Amino acid sequence: MSTAEEQDRLLRRPRSALERARQDSTMWADLAYCAQVTDEGPVADRNRAARFAVLWALQYDRRPQDLPLLRFLLQQQTTYYREAVPWGMAPDLTLAGFLVAEHRQAEDLWLHWDAKNISFDTALGYHLYHLLTAGIAAATETVRASSHPDRARILGDITSPRHTDAAVEEWLDRQGTRFPSDPADEGLKSWAHHAARLGEREVSRLFMTEWAAGEPRTGDTLNTLQFHLAQLGYLAEAVEVQKEAVAISDSSWSGARVSKLLTLARLQRRTDDYTGTRQTLQEAQRSLPPDKQGFDQGIWRHFVKECFLLVPIAPDDSTAHRLLAASEQDLHGIPRLWMDGVLDAAIAAAEHLGDQPALHRYRAQQQAAARERDQELGQPRHPSSGPATS
Repeated sequence: MSTAEEQDRLLRRPRSALERARQDSTMWADLAYCAQVTDEGPVADRNRAARFAVLWALQYDRRPQDLPLLRFLLQQQTTYYREAVPWGMAPDLTLAGFLVAEHRQAEDLWLHWDAKNISFDTALGYHLYHLLTAGIAAATETVRASSHPDRARILGDITSPRHTDAAVEEWLDRQGTRFPSDPADEGLKSWAHHAARLGEREVSRLFMTEWAAGEPRTGDTLNTLQFHLAQLGYLAEAVEVQKEAVAISDSSWSGARVSKLLTLARLQRRTDDYTGTRQTLQEAQRSLPPDKQGFDQGIWRHFVKECFLLVPIAPDDSTAHRLLAASEQDLHGIPRLWMDGVLDAAIAAAEHLGDQPALHRYRAQQQAAARERDQELGQPRHPSSGPATS
C-alpha cells in the first residue's frame, strides 16, 4: 500500500469516531482519561489513543458547534498530563489547546491556565497566548472579575507591555501553519507521530523511514529516525541507524562521539546483544577523557551506568563478575554519584549476582552520595529519613 493510501486508511477511524462523538455525547466517556497501571509500573491512559483520534480528526474538520467537545478533550488531556506524564510535553496537548483557542472565548482562559500549570515543562511549552485569543482587554476583564486564587499572578502575566493583540494574531497564524486544516499539508514526520499515537506501529515506521529517506543523512536526521524506531520497538533497525550516526560523527570533540556510542550500546543492550554492547562500550572507553572530575564527568557516569546495566545479560556468572569488578573500578573517582542513576544500576547488578559485599558497598556509597547531594543543593534531610535514590 502506498503512503497516500496508508494516510487515507489511517484517517478513516478517527473521522468515524468524531462523527459518533458529534452525534452522541454519551460516547465522550470513552474519550475521558482512564488510568491504567502498566506492567512496567508507570500509569498509562487507556483512552489516550481514542481521544487523540477524535482530536486529530477535529484538526481537519473544524466547526463552531464542536467547542464543547474541544473543551472536554482539552480537560482530559490536561488530566492525562497531570496524572501520567512526569515530564515533557507533546503536540497532542498543544493541538487540543490551539483548537479551543481558535474559538476566541475569554472564559476558556481558565482551561488554558490549567494546562499551562501542569508541570515545569508545560509552564514553558504551553504558550501564554492560548489565554489571550479573545483579546487582551477581554482576557484582563475576565480575570479581574474573578476570584480565582491565581488572579494576581495571571493578571501580572497577561498585562505585560510585551504582549499585544498583534503578537497574539501572529502566534495564531504560526499555530495554524503548525496544525494545518488540510491533511495534505502535513509532513511525513507529523504523519509518523500521529500514527504512533494511534498505535499504528508499522505505518508509523513507514512514514518516518520515508521522511528520513528524503532528508540529508545528518546527525539530526539519524537521531530522529533511530529514536522513533526505538520508541516503536524496532530496536534492531534503530541499532543500524545509530551505527550510521556513529560512523559520521564529528571526531573534533570526543564527548559527542562517546555520547553516540553510549546510545548505540543502550540500544544493543535492549536487544540482549551482550557481545555487541561490550564491544561498543570498550570503543567508548577508549575515547573517554582521562579527567573524571572535569566537564565530561556526566559522560563517565553514563558510561559506567551502562557497564553495570550490562551485567544481567552477561553469558555466564564468571563474565558477569569480571564486568562488575571492572565497572566498580571505573566508578572510582567519578564525582556526584547521586546523579544519573549510576548507583541504582550498580545495586541492581550486585543484586542480580547475589554479591552481598558489593551490594553493601554500593548501598553505603548511595547513602554517602545522598548526603553529598543534600549538602550541595542546600537541602538537609531529617536524620530519620531513609537513603535517597540516585
